[in-house]
Amino acid sequence: MRQTALVIAQFFLSAAIVLSANWHPPDGLPVALSLPGVGIAVWAWVTIGLRNIRIHPSPTDRTQLATSGPYHFIRHPMYAGVLWMTGALLWSNPQWWRALAWGVLWLVLFGKATMEEQAMAEQFPDYENLQKRTGMLWPRLGSRK
Repeated sequence: MRQTALVIAQFFLSAAIVLSANWHPPDGLPVALSLPGVGIAVWAWVTIGLRNIRIHPSPTDRTQLATSGPYHFIRHPMYAGVLWMTGALLWSNPQWWRALAWGVLWLVLFGKATMEEQAMAEQFPDYENLQKRTGMLWPRLGSRK
């Protein structure tokens, strides 16, 4: 039930930010800045295959541990892409409620990622090594031991 609530919150908050964006700003900079986020998410989709995408943060018996493409650098690139894209779009129509929605979206995606991490660690013995060398929502900076 909690997973479903997080999924619903993710889509509601993302839609609120995207649909309230000013898609025709004079300079178009926020829209242009959102494109790398879209690119990261699409790269992740292509890497794992469109048929393997799940909106629930729970792996199935068909789930495979992805370690290539963006997953080589980050464990949740689709969430990172959504955060990047929606964060950039905040600048197209700055309003307090949109910034608040983005902050709550960040918490929702962090919660989903945390739930997924626990389940993946149970299902894949090597997941702990992946956690040590990659970042959860952005690439890990510094040494990689």
